[in-house]
Order: sequence, then C-alpha cells, then structure tokens
Amino acid sequence: IHVASFTFNPFQENSYVLYDETKECIIIDPGCYTDNERKQLKAFITKEGLKPVRLINTHCHLDHICGNAFIAKEYGLKLEAHEGEKVVLDASVGHGQKYGFVFEPSPAIENYLKEGEKITFGNSELDILFTPGHSPASISLKLAMIN
Repeated sequence: IHVASFTFNPFQENSYVLYDETKECIIIDPGCYTDNERKQLKAFITKEGLKPVRLINTHCHLDHICGNAFIAKEYGLKLEAHEGEKVVLDASVGHGQKYGFVFEPSPAIENYLKEGEKITFGNSELDILFTPGHSPASISLKLAMIN
C-alpha cells in the first residue's frame, strides 16, 4: 500500500490517501479546508491516476471532516466512520463557529465501521481497531495480513 499524507487547515491536520497497484484509493480524514488545499488533494489523485472508492473518518473532530462534503461530492462517496462519532459529527459546525472556522457541513455517516471488520479497496485490506480516547469512538487502521 502506498500512503500519501497532506497537512491541511489552520489546525495542521493530517489527511491520507492510501492506494495500491490497482489504483483504487481510500481518502482518510480529509481536512482540506481552502480551495488551494482541495485543489492540491484533487491534483494528486488525478496525477497518480487514482480512483477514490471510500471516504473514511478515523474520528469526527472538525479539523478531520471539513473536506468531507467536497470529497463526497467530487467523487460520489459515502461517509464511513464509527457510530459513536455521530454525536461529534453533528456538533462539528457549532464547534467550528466557536473558533471562527466556518465550513460546509459534512454529509451524515452512511456506513458505520466496527472493530473486527475490514476496510477493503483494490487488493488491500485494513483491520479496524476501536481506539476511543481522543474522541468517543476513534478508530485506527492496521494493514491486514492477507494470506
């Protein structure tokens, strides 16, 4: 798996694009806030010839989700996150306003990710680990061992 990372928005959040030899990719925690940041992410995907197939949030703090609406619209993807992050996602616009951080609201979570399940794309699999603490229902992703 290839991992591309991007540091976005005033919070200096890390966003990731993971892809393999099939050119299918997943976009994790798109924090792209400005037009330039969105262009940077899109340009990378285009330059590498990638096909985005999943939009994943490891957790739903506002700095990790401010690009969700853009990615969902641009690539026709549904948001995936742990069910316990719904309350955080629902409060994100209000939290952003407290910081003067205005962004397009994220689409709702359409697929709830659970520990023990796998995220698949191309020829690759990631294990979902439930790692609450930083937020109520954070997840971590680990490269699955494929036999």
